Amino acid sequence: MRLARSILVAAGIVAAACSREHRPADADRDGVAAGADCDDSDPAVYASVTAYRDVDGDGVGAGSGAPFCTGGSAPPGYALAGADCAPDDPTRWRLVDKLVDLDGDGFTYREEGSLCTGAALPPPYLSAASGNDCDDSAASLYRWVVTYRDQDGDGVGARPRSISCLGAHVPAGTSIAGYDADDADPAVVSAPEPDDLRLLLD
Repeated sequence: MRLARSILVAAGIVAAACSREHRPADADRDGVAAGADCDDSDPAVYASVTAYRDVDGDGVGAGSGAPFCTGGSAPPGYALAGADCAPDDPTRWRLVDKLVDLDGDGFTYREEGSLCTGAALPPPYLSAASGNDCDDSAASLYRWVVTYRDQDGDGVGARPRSISCLGAHVPAGTSIAGYDADDADPAVVSAPEPDDLRLLLD
């Protein structure tokens, strides 16, 4: 009986030793195993991060990133986010598309290039596109429309067709509907329209 108890105690000691051998080392006892800890001698640091020099303190750095061993955050004077478009100006740090509404009609057009800005966009720039303003100097004109000449005033025009910059209304003498079989006779309204493929090839 005493022999059996000794065997059990010895087995327990061996199992505990094996468990310690297979447990990942954590010398600084910060809860991060040595293989994943960038500095297992200092419990205050454990994560490898890439940070960017943040001269203006806006939270976005610039230039090439540098490696650091930290507690997960960027060291003082650095930021985890890079690509600051104005590294010396804390009010600007991101590039956005230039969506402009000069005439204040709520419809935008896209300028070439990008705008370097902060959280808020300066007027007349908007954060989201709205339509495709064909004339941003006139609030009454904001959309491209295919129009047809309507000589007989029946509301259906005929070729030649053109692309016009319009607002809410279509000018007199034109129509957005085409293919009038006889544009000189208001009694003849329209002929069947061609299919989409012929429209594209026409």
